[in-house]
Amino acid sequence: MVKTIQKPSFREVVAVTTMNLDDVNLKFNSQRVGPMNFAGLRTANYGPGFRMPTMPELTNLVYASLEHQNKETAKNVVETLRNHWLTGDTGILYTKDGMFVQDNPGMTNGRVVMNQKTLERKLGKHEERGVTFSNDGSLRFTPYGFKRESQTASELAKNSGVIALVGSEENAEKLAKSSQHYRVNPYFWVLSKVENPETRVAALSSDDFDGRLDVGAGLSGDYGSRYSFGVFGVSEGAAGAAPKK
Repeated sequence: MVKTIQKPSFREVVAVTTMNLDDVNLKFNSQRVGPMNFAGLRTANYGPGFRMPTMPELTNLVYASLEHQNKETAKNVVETLRNHWLTGDTGILYTKDGMFVQDNPGMTNGRVVMNQKTLERKLGKHEERGVTFSNDGSLRFTPYGFKRESQTASELAKNSGVIALVGSEENAEKLAKSSQHYRVNPYFWVLSKVENPETRVAALSSDDFDGRLDVGAGLSGDYGSRYSFGVFGVSEGAAGAAPKK
């Protein structure tokens, strides 16, 4: 059972330019980093103690920013979302059977590396709406059958592909609430069933032309106009989105 989603906290700390989401214990540097491709964002300098956020963490930042657009730093996040792909440190591996999603994926020569057999061994027994999690929540898997492309906010919140991408049912509900700030239904960019394994990276975007929230799970990491906002601290699985026991 997903708990009732409340209006998120958003506290600006101007002196040190941070955005503090106290209800989920996350702190972001308000200075965006980019434009870069995924590999560049992985190695970029986000400030002392800050790092690239995972998709679950980024989902919380976008939700809080859209709910607090009276804050100058939140406006910057929303503007970045409108004009660019706001990218999380989360990789996707498409296989014949379904989709693996991994926070902080391995990289070799600037490319995301995700081995299906290795990922299968890391999965645990916890499940939410057809999504299987690793014990620390940093790895998720869901078989095909989830809805792609345009859908209602309610469908987005229950979509197993989206739950895998953002790390929990609760985060999927936050993403659905984020999508309601736009006039058109959200769009889930995801590959169709593949014959050979393919890797992609996770991102969010919106634009005035479509007037919708775009949830991206089908774009290559090579795309160079990506941005992100550094999050403070050491990543422990899907921070802010560990599976419920």
